[in-house]
Parts: sequence; C-alpha cells; structure tokens
Amino acid sequence: MTNTGLNQQMKAALEHAWDRDRAAANMERWLAVCSKEGWGQYPENISLLARVFGASWYFTRFVFFRGPEIARYIDEPAPDQFPLDHLKNSLLSITEDGDLEDRMENLRVCKNEYMFRILLNWLTGEFTQEQAELALTNLASATLWTTMQNLAREYHYTDEEIVILGMGRMAGNEMNFGSDLDLIFLYPGNEEGASAGMIKQIQLLLRHIALPSPNGILYEIDMRLRPHGTSGTLISPAPYFIEYHTAEREVWERQMMTRCRPIIDDADGLGKQSLSAISAAIYRKYDAGYLGSEITRMRQRVEKELGNPKDKYEIKRGPGGIMDIDFITHYLQLLHGANHGNLRTSSTRNALRKLAEMEIISNEQSHELLSAYDFLKRIENSLRVMDLKNISAFSQNPDEVLTLARAMDHLDENTDLAAEKFLAQYKQITQCVRNHFNNLVGEVT
Repeated sequence: MTNTGLNQQMKAALEHAWDRDRAAANMERWLAVCSKEGWGQYPENISLLARVFGASWYFTRFVFFRGPEIARYIDEPAPDQFPLDHLKNSLLSITEDGDLEDRMENLRVCKNEYMFRILLNWLTGEFTQEQAELALTNLASATLWTTMQNLAREYHYTDEEIVILGMGRMAGNEMNFGSDLDLIFLYPGNEEGASAGMIKQIQLLLRHIALPSPNGILYEIDMRLRPHGTSGTLISPAPYFIEYHTAEREVWERQMMTRCRPIIDDADGLGKQSLSAISAAIYRKYDAGYLGSEITRMRQRVEKELGNPKDKYEIKRGPGGIMDIDFITHYLQLLHGANHGNLRTSSTRNALRKLAEMEIISNEQSHELLSAYDFLKRIENSLRVMDLKNISAFSQNPDEVLTLARAMDHLDENTDLAAEKFLAQYKQITQCVRNHFNNLVGEVT
C-alpha cells in the first residue's frame, strides 16, 4: 500500500478512537514495530486496533508486550459469550506446568487475554454493557477458583471446606473493568476459630490475587463487608455468620446482604444454606416509613462525604448516580421481599425488571432506571479501562471530558459541542434518577 493509501486508511481508523492523538501516536509506534519485526501491516482491522489504543493504556501496553499473539484476536470472530465453566477449564489448563510463580504469571497473562477479548466485544458493540459485565464477572470467578486450585496443589491442602461469598457487583454479575472483589470467607464448624492452616490458605489466596507483577495484579480484594468489618476475623464459621445476620442489624447491613451470593461453595452447599438461613432476617417485615428514612439518611451521608469531589461529577456516589439506583432497588426489595421471594435477587437490573413485572414500579420507571444504569455503568467502564483503576469521577470542565464524550458516542467534529452534549446528557439522566429516588424512597436534601 502507498503512503497516501496508508495515511487515508489511518485517518479512517482514527475516526472512532476516543483519544485520537494518543491512538495516532500508538499506531505510529505499532507500525514501526511491525516493520522492524517483519510482521507486515498487522492486524488487518486497524480501525479496531486504533480504538483499543485510544481507549486503554493498560491494553495498549499489553498489545505491544504480546505482539501478534494478542493482536490476532482483533481479526478473529468474536466469541458470543464467556461461560464460567469454559473459563475455568481454560485458565486451569494454562496453569498445569511449572512452579507456582510461573503458573500464577501464566494466569495473569491469560486473564488479561480474556479481558482484552471482552474489551473488543464491548468496543465493537458485540456485547451490551450488561453482557460485558457478566463476562467480566465470570472471568473474575474463574480466576479466583483457579488460584485456589493452584494453591491447593502447591501446598497440598484441600479447599473443599472454604466457602467464598461474593458481594456487591460480583454478586450481581455486574463487574466492570477495574472492579475489585468484595469477598466473605466461611467454613463449617463452631466458633472455636479456624485452624492455622485454613487461615494460611486465605492469606496465601489474598496475597497471590493482589500480587503486583509486570502483567498487573489479578484483582484488588475488599473484605470490609465481612461480619464486624475490618475488625472481624479473616474467615468466619458459618454458624457465627448466620447468628450475626439473624440478630438485630442496621438497615445498611441488610441492604448489603441483598447483594450476596456463593462464588465458591463446598460439596454440601454451605454457602447457599447459610444465605438461606439468614434470608428471613434480611427480608423481614419493615415499616415503610422507617425503612425509607433510614435508606435516605444513609444515602445523604454517603453523598455528603464522598459524592461531591471538588470540580468533578461522581457517577457512583453523587446525586442521581449509580448508588441512587442501587438504593431504590434495596428499598423496594427489602420492603416487599418478605412476601415476594422472586425479588430476592443480587442483581440491580434483575430487581428493576422484577419490580416492574410485579407492578411495584411502572414499566416507564423501570425502563428509565435501567437505561440510566447502563449509561452510568458505561461511563464507569470508559473511565476505568484506561488503566484498570477503580475510578468513579470525571471533570466538570468541558475541556477535559472530550475523550469521555467520544467514548459515549458524542463524536461531533466540533469538540466543544461534543463535550457540551455529553455533559447535558449526564445532567439530564442523573436528574431523572434523583427524581425517581425522591419519589420512590425519600427526599434527599
């Protein structure tokens, strides 16, 4: 291809890149590497490659590090799903040989490859936001399971007694790029305490999951939602977990337990049994006024403390943000869950759909909240995919949001107009969400 033809192709390739300057600079570097290594113009779909380069510095580094071995996925037909069992088998197969350090490094590389393929599906629209979140959650669950299998093999222990409960986004199959793992560990037995060997197993798991390496860490882990939070034990006996959550607890703790499910369970289903044992306490009869006031009070507190960073919009904790939608579903699930077992779902989206089916909220309310949830989660994904960091805020300055505006399909050549349209859309949607919160739960002042 002539230089003129290549330049025209490059110009077209950059048309949909979020950050065109960064994408152009990385494309120039990539073509130079291809020429030096004798790869030719690779891959063929340079438009998609440019979108990766303009969206994520993390995966740009990964493409340069892996070369054609990873770039080939850009030209391959995209898989239509990433089922959990397939991911488990695949990750386990690549950790069969070598010492533990080598196997864990292979796991990091393979996890990145799958995440890269999920990114491609998301960037091209092959995956909806919801489908991307399910795939990312399946990948996290499979990674956690594979790590446990490798540690069991290395240290000759059995992990059959350890149960892992996932909380929050992991529980709802709603993880994004950069999401951490909210976990609770259980074991069968009494309150005499876990054995030293069992505690060591958990410590090793936490260390290897979060261990830095040239290929990044696997995941950040958050265990603050375990009984008694950071002052609680690392792993709890199931009877104690049940006793804790069937006792009188604050409403916010009930809210959090609506987003909990077994990720790794033992042969007897201890995790499932434990959650079943506390279900009646979580979904008990509540006074609507008291429940609404407590959830509104907590929402106001979080917003005041964390939801208004200086000169930024906070998409998670800010007014009309993701937490508004979560808290609406928490409130309605807790209020009606005692009489309607099908509302006891750990997914915010599923809760909104079921609430509409039962006519607790209208189809219009459900549609607007689901659309807003997708919009806000897509912003979150777009912010976090840059370097897989847990980011949830962006600048209020129109001059600083062009990349994000383009990620949200505001591709006007007039960059000021693109930024203004995006910010106007954000304000409109978050105001709609806040109105629903005020009408369904309580007035946030």
